[in-house]
Amino acid sequence: MSAVQWILIAIVSGAIEVASAGFWFLWLGVSALLVALGVSLGFFNNLESQLLMFALFSALFIIFTRPLVVKLFKSEDIPTNTEALIGQHGVSLNEIKPLHYGQVKLNGEIWTAASDEEITEGSRVEVIGIEGVKLLVKNAR
Repeated sequence: MSAVQWILIAIVSGAIEVASAGFWFLWLGVSALLVALGVSLGFFNNLESQLLMFALFSALFIIFTRPLVVKLFKSEDIPTNTEALIGQHGVSLNEIKPLHYGQVKLNGEIWTAASDEEITEGSRVEVIGIEGVKLLVKNAR
């Protein structure tokens, strides 16, 4: 294969990487560029040596550098505002029974709430979870 063909393989690998963002095809593209450089400098004259070097470069990049790049670009889980409500206390605005929704007032906002236990109107409640747009609450102790 010619250096131009290896460059085309690198470009296709780059395009696939942009679409997938898994840092697999990035290393295949870099390896293809290294093989293209080797071909243009006359190091890899036959297809067998080109494929061998491509496989070797790819394996080395994936084994040794991919974990570092994945760690570098790893996105942190960012808690949402609603997750910050867990553990906070509010007041039930009406009676809440298992399998029946009620309302609670929390930080000046009214929320639909559910509970596995009976909660009387005016009781102090604690948020123990969030299910969709509903708070899961229990009697505050």
